Amino acid sequence: MNKICKLSAIALLASSTSLMAQSKSFEGASLGLSVSGIGVEVNGSGSTSNGSKTNGSLGKVAEIAAVDLSYGYAIGNNGIIQVGASYTPGKAKAGSGTYTDGTTNASGQANAGTGNLSLEVKDPYTIYIAPTYVVSKDSAIYAKVGYAKAEINTSATGGATLSRKPGDLEGISYGIGSKTMLTPNLYLGVEANITDYDSITATTQLNAGNGGTSSKTITADVKTVQGIITLGYKF
Repeated sequence: MNKICKLSAIALLASSTSLMAQSKSFEGASLGLSVSGIGVEVNGSGSTSNGSKTNGSLGKVAEIAAVDLSYGYAIGNNGIIQVGASYTPGKAKAGSGTYTDGTTNASGQANAGTGNLSLEVKDPYTIYIAPTYVVSKDSAIYAKVGYAKAEINTSATGGATLSRKPGDLEGISYGIGSKTMLTPNLYLGVEANITDYDSITATTQLNAGNGGTSSKTITADVKTVQGIITLGYKF
């Protein structure tokens, strides 16, 4: 009986040591370079000073690169909490839309003017937390939630000018992914991610000529979907 108890204790200790070794593979600081295919969806609506309303949407697919820095804290035998941030330097065009307004000039004659509004996203970053489950000493899966922010540049061409520009994009990012250790220090990450930004609003002033003007208020919801591959180094 004593031999059985001793053997059981040894087996439990060995198992515990093995699990701790698994977690250690994902503890500490990591730095990665990510590449992703990103789909941007913008759904917007507009209302003019004369009461007319319009709706529209646009989509764009692009490739971007980002830098990811994280730190993993062990919780229990096979759990890790990753805290990190990802940053994409540079800017990318998110899309543009064209609209036509009907206006009336000083003589009461109807005119039409066309404007084009473009949206450009600059230097997006995300601060996140990712609860992670260690499957084996070389692989782990995780869920992620974070706060996302990006600067945006807008421009209006044609007969329109911007009388009020929208503020920066802010929203919530969430995703799922996996991390595989290729060597004791080199890892490969794969992730699917969605970022849902708050709505933004801009106001344009359209000059149709012959004294005809009207303003348009445009409100848009911006959402991005990403497939991300990361190659990184764990220190």
